[in-house]
Amino acid sequence: MDGEILELRILVVDDDEVDRLRVGRLLAQIVDLDPEVQTATDVRSSLEAVKREPFDLILLDYRLPDGTALDFLAALGAADGLGPPVVVQTVQDSEQTAVETVARGAQDYLVKGRFDAAALRRAIRYALERDRLIKERARLRSELVKAAARIEALEGLLPICSYCKSIRDDSGHWHRIESYLATTGTKMTHGMCPQCAAAHFPDHHR
Repeated sequence: MDGEILELRILVVDDDEVDRLRVGRLLAQIVDLDPEVQTATDVRSSLEAVKREPFDLILLDYRLPDGTALDFLAALGAADGLGPPVVVQTVQDSEQTAVETVARGAQDYLVKGRFDAAALRRAIRYALERDRLIKERARLRSELVKAAARIEALEGLLPICSYCKSIRDDSGHWHRIESYLATTGTKMTHGMCPQCAAAHFPDHHR
């Protein structure tokens, strides 16, 4: 990813205009980034913006007028890998807050006033790569679940000869259907279907 110009749609969520402008200036200083920036000022409007159009990244203030970053992350489903990657910004230099936001689905955490364009670039690159790995892991997990379901369905199929109706067991040996079913504990009773009765005993069906 290094060396290429990233064209990113970025949503900056912050109710402080000064902070929004500062983040915009820092984004403009990142030479290998070509951002298209939109803004929101609270949890509600930012969630609506994400529903309306796709974003590649969200720069999210921790405290907003109608909630916190944790509320936004929960509504987004970020902990389950849903939505674009999120980098949280806050005035709190708290390890506990940082750990909690990452546990709820944020990809990184920055302290306001303590990061420059280089640090913001690193956070963006890290967030994009971490989000890619998380989504790839979720995709592989989904494929494994589907594959396991297919295997389980195949295990439920009996290989049966089209002619003599013998059944092949797991070791590759063929058995008459009666003897095979006996190994499964299935008890059998005999009868005759109407078609066979008519074919073998036609006198009884005149």
